[in-house]
Order: sequence, then C-alpha cells, then structure tokens
Amino acid sequence: MSELCPRKESGPAHRAFNADRRNSMIMAITENLKQHAESGTPRLMHGDRKVSAVIASGEIFVADPNVDVVNLAGAYALAVHENSCGQCFPCRIGSGIIADLCKKIGEGKGEPEYLNQIGDIAEAMADASHCDIGKSSPLAIIALLDRYREDFEKAVLRQDKGVDPYSYTSFLTAPCIEACPMHLDVPKYIEEIKLGRFKESLEVITSRLPLPGTVGRVCFRPCESACKKGRADEPMQIKHLKRFVADAALACGTESAVAPVEMPQKSKVAIVGAGPAGLTCAHFLAKQGYKVTIFEILPAPGGMAAVGIPDYRLPSDILTGEIEEIKKLGVEIQYSKCLGIDFTIEQLEALEFKAIFIAMGCHCHRRLGIEGESSGYYGYVPGVLFLRHINLGQYDEVPKGKKIVVVGGGNVALDCVRSSFRVGFEEAHLIYRRSRAEMPADDVEIKDAEDEGVHFHYLIAPKRILGENGKVTGIECYRMELGQPDASGRRKPIVIPDSEFIIEADVVIAAIGQEGEISCLCNLPGVNIDERGIIQVDKNLMSSRRGVFAGGDCVTGPDTLIGACAHGRLVGLKVAVYLEENKIEPFTEEHDAALLGQLKTLAPSEHRQMPAGIERVPVRHEPVIERKRDFREVDKGFTVEEAIAEAHRCHRCYRIVTYAYKE
Repeated sequence: MSELCPRKESGPAHRAFNADRRNSMIMAITENLKQHAESGTPRLMHGDRKVSAVIASGEIFVADPNVDVVNLAGAYALAVHENSCGQCFPCRIGSGIIADLCKKIGEGKGEPEYLNQIGDIAEAMADASHCDIGKSSPLAIIALLDRYREDFEKAVLRQDKGVDPYSYTSFLTAPCIEACPMHLDVPKYIEEIKLGRFKESLEVITSRLPLPGTVGRVCFRPCESACKKGRADEPMQIKHLKRFVADAALACGTESAVAPVEMPQKSKVAIVGAGPAGLTCAHFLAKQGYKVTIFEILPAPGGMAAVGIPDYRLPSDILTGEIEEIKKLGVEIQYSKCLGIDFTIEQLEALEFKAIFIAMGCHCHRRLGIEGESSGYYGYVPGVLFLRHINLGQYDEVPKGKKIVVVGGGNVALDCVRSSFRVGFEEAHLIYRRSRAEMPADDVEIKDAEDEGVHFHYLIAPKRILGENGKVTGIECYRMELGQPDASGRRKPIVIPDSEFIIEADVVIAAIGQEGEISCLCNLPGVNIDERGIIQVDKNLMSSRRGVFAGGDCVTGPDTLIGACAHGRLVGLKVAVYLEENKIEPFTEEHDAALLGQLKTLAPSEHRQMPAGIERVPVRHEPVIERKRDFREVDKGFTVEEAIAEAHRCHRCYRIVTYAYKE
C-alpha cells in the first residue's frame, strides 16, 4: 500500500517548512493521540450531536475510526475556500483545488498522484498565503494526510462512490472572536477598514453590537489580550478601530446601520433597566418587530455607562446618540420608574407584556467596613455616587476640598481620582492594598492617571476614616505585604503589625466595588435570588419565573459593559424564540462555543511564531496640561490614515473548525 502513492520529497523552498511546521504539528498530534489512548477517548458534543471527528488548524481529533478522513479533509478545505478573502492566489485557489481533489477521491475517481498534489498545494498555501487563515489551515490538512495516509490510499484504490453516513459542518472563529463576549467578527471589520470600506465595517459590528462608539471607548479589550499579533510585537488596536468606524459614520452623516424596520408590531416586551444590557436587548427585539418599553430608575438612559463613566473617557453625546438610534426603532423609555415602587412584575404581566427582561446594573457601593464609615462625615462619599453627581451635573452634591483620597484599584477608583482634578481638587491620592501588578484597572488608565499627577500608594489598606466637627480630616492606613494567592489568583495582602500612618484629606472616596440593589430585587415574586442578590437563571437566561429573563450585572455581579451587551443580545434573540415557539433551545453559536471549550482541553498548544511587521499605531492623547482640568475626551482617536495603517497589521487569524457527526 505504501508504494501506491509514495511521498514526494519537497524542494529546497519547502524543506524549512517540512522540518519546522510539519514535524512540530505531527509531534503535537501524536502526543495528543497518545494521551487520548491512555486516558480513554473523550466524548465531544455539539449540542445533542455526538462529534465523531474534528479538524481545525493545529487540531485533529478522531473519535470514530470509521470516519471518512478524505471527506473530512474535503469539507474542511471547502470551508477554507468559502471563507478565504480572495486577496491572494494560494489560499483561495489552493483550498478550492484541495476540496475538489478530495471530492473526486470520495466519488471513486481518485488518482494516485492526487495525494502528493494535496500535500504540495497545502505546503504552497502555508508558505505563500498572506493572511493567517491561509498559512495555518493547510497545516491541519498536511497533518491529517500524514497521520492517515493509509486511509487516503485506500480511498484512492476504491473505484466506486461509497455511501458516507456522516455529515460535516464547519464554523469560523478566531482568538479575538472567542475572547470577545459579543463574539464580534473582528478580522472581518478590520479587513473592511483596510479596504477603506468604513460603512461595511460598521455594519459588521452593529450586526451584533448596537453601541459601537461607546464600547469602542470603554471596552476592557479581551480581544487584544488574545490577539496573536502580540506574540510578535504588539496586539492590534482593536478597540480603537471599532471606535474609528463609529466616529467616521458620525462625522460623515452616514445613514445609521440600525435604521427603523417596517413590520407589524408583535407582542409587548418590558425591560427593567436602560443600561447596556437593556438597551442592547431592546435593539434586537425591536429589529424583530416587538414593541419594547424600558422602565428606568434614573432620569436619563445609559445606566452605569451614563452615570458611572466620566465624559473624558465616554462623551455623553456619543452614548446619547447611540441610544437615540435605538429609540428610532420604536423603543419607548420611561424614566424615574423604580421596580417595586412604581410598578411590579405582576402589573407588567397584567398590562400584557408577554416577556420581561430584568437588566438592572450594580449601582450600590460596597462598604469599606472600617471605623468612621458610618459617622456621617461631610467629605466621605461612595465612588459610584461621586461619579453619578458629576455625570448628572449635580455639582452642588459633590463634596468640596483641596485634597482627596480614593480607596480602590479598579476602573471606578481611577475614574474617581482622575475626575477629582476636573472638579477642582488640587491633590489626588489613590491607595490600593495590593501591588501595581495586581491592580485590576486598565493599564492605559493607570498610565494616564500617573501622567496627570495622581499619587499612587500601593500595599496600603484603610483602617479608619478620621473626622472632626462633622467633616473628614483624613484616613488612617495600614502598610501591607503580599502572602499566598487567594481565590482570585492574586496574592493575599497581609497587614504589617504596627505600620499605621495617616494621610490627611478633605474628601475620602470608597471605590472597592459595586453590588446590586437588593431591595428592588426583593420585589420579584417567583424569581430565585441568592444571598448575594444575584438572580438565578438557566442556560437560556430565564429565571425561575416563566417569561421573566435576567442578564447583565444582576446575574453576574459587577461585570463589564461588553459582557452586559452580550447578555442583552442573547436575551433579545431568546425572548423572540420563546414568544414565537413557547420554548427555547440553545443556539448553534452556543453549541459552537461549547465545542471550542471542549477542544481547548484536548488540542496541543500552537506556538507558531507570528511574523513581526508594521509597528502598532499609537493613539494620540490630549496634552496633560490642557485636559487635566476639564472633561474633554482624552483619547483623540485615529485619523483615516492611521486606522488604515493599523488595519494592515492584522493577520486575519481565522480558524476553520470542521466536525463530523451522524444524524
């Protein structure tokens, strides 16, 4: 059998490829197969489907020895062909030829030379393709061909079309897509920017996210942490590219990608909370024809995005403009409406709201739990309240003074301490009980705060708030040292005995975290809520009360804005299915994500080096001396030239995942 299709020796141009990429791939797969044999074959599932085999770049998993590996390779190559951008010859044409050769073999029309042709074309693709989908995808085909060479040769000998009992399905992912809670198609919208097609780029984003300008300013950028470009030099500026296309559309007066949809009104849906989760849910429900009413406790929409993030990071007109686009879809927002006081769940149901989405954020502060906190001193204020007063223009409610101390290490603490300069404080200090390395705030925000003159005190914890004549005079602190890691994975801070000292201050702000308003959540009969004030939901984000869904911070606890948007989108889609079919099943994209999660525990790590290239385009900031005393936006964003240059750095690291299963 081995003489039927002898392996063709590669020429000099490909020997480096064979020695490095192919051998490392085969070694990884061999080790993986060995581990499977020792531990028993894991059972992979895609929803209710038992997965018989999977092929992806760097990953081959065959659970069922009866799988036709030729058809598996052909389905995979066809998916690569269909998702190739077509801007270089090797990837688009090569994958199509491989798919055609595999199809001919599967139909009993194979020739012995086809196997070497498949290998040669795959090597040429990996060597000469421009983007990473063309470079990485053929590695799996080469590995499959090498590992199952005998099966391929048997298929060539077969001169009739066999009946394949397996079906093959493919889906597209990428490290940045997987890391994004919204699973935005990051390579696609960056590709559109590279081509100068900004409107098309925005449409890719808004197909899943109706708040691109907002998220493009304040997202915590998990996609950038996952970006493979960071292995070579620095990750892509994904967040700022998202912001660029949103701003470009605004500047050009481009017609909104969330234009009203003319269709008959369906059932009424109520949403409690006009924050990112509620607004995103409303967008997707309204796009499907549902009549949506949002009940908001504050006098303005936007939730924590509106009252918890300063204008220098998120200008209010950006958020307001995106909310107006959602309202144009027919969404109604009623303000100053508190759950349990102004309305109840039963009343909403009596008003024929067929589904309800609880999307309340965490607007309450977490107490420091130290002496003096309950003394009622003027000058002590929770961070979320400090920011709310500023963002709502309630400056009379903002405590006055020259020196401020903020306790905390997250983005709220950074927002408070930086905002203090902008409302008249002359000296600002931040104390954090761990080291700089453990600080959860965004590195960029920390650097900006340092540039603006904030004094950072690490390994410091508060002991008591000091006051005199009803006013704050300072805060007594402990010095700390780091012990063993705690449940969060960070090293636990330990008090150093007899290390107390005092920092004088006119104002002390507590910004160590937020929690939900439990008093409101107590007015949800039939909805299970745990001792932390977290609503318990099933896999479809429905609570224990049928027809009542929940998402965002009231389900996760204090979390990210993009995470809340992800919940809002999912609920918006699931509510529609629930109302139309009276039942909900997980979506295909959820099964895809679950399968990827299973593969992560099986697949060998991919260490292929990304090539260095164009330097990362820096984001320009307003000069410190000019920005420090007002709320102008600090980040100036990209110009057209800068955005296109940054987009050209992207390697388009798509991954095709093809799996086989029996119906």
